[in-house]
Amino acid sequence: MNAVAQGISPTGVPLEIFDAARTHVSHILPSLWTKAGVMIGAPTYEGTLFPPMAQVLEMAALKRVLNKKIAYFGSYGWSGGALKHLQKIVEPVKWELVDSFEFVGKPSDEDLRKGKEFGAAFAELIKAQG
Repeated sequence: MNAVAQGISPTGVPLEIFDAARTHVSHILPSLWTKAGVMIGAPTYEGTLFPPMAQVLEMAALKRVLNKKIAYFGSYGWSGGALKHLQKIVEPVKWELVDSFEFVGKPSDEDLRKGKEFGAAFAELIKAQG
């Protein structure tokens, strides 16, 4: 998350970071309503999206937070699954997945470098939208 945020910050795109496991969804939803882009960072957990993140996204869908550009990053151990679950949640509310970045286990130095580039590229795409 830090590497991705370091990529976003210099672009001037407003950045808010929430820990879905520790922040009530009522504090996250207002930001989702107002932002054009949403960067989602969550690991695969038991072959699916990390449950607290899935709950936030399901609530956003229930509240009809529509038409967002999104990017996803996360880790997995034995197999993935988070990205597929994420897509099922956001498809009905027309959130467009523009990019994703997954890595195995703990991020390597190379993964962190790629994460920073990933964040910067997504921020530039959002910035270009106006």
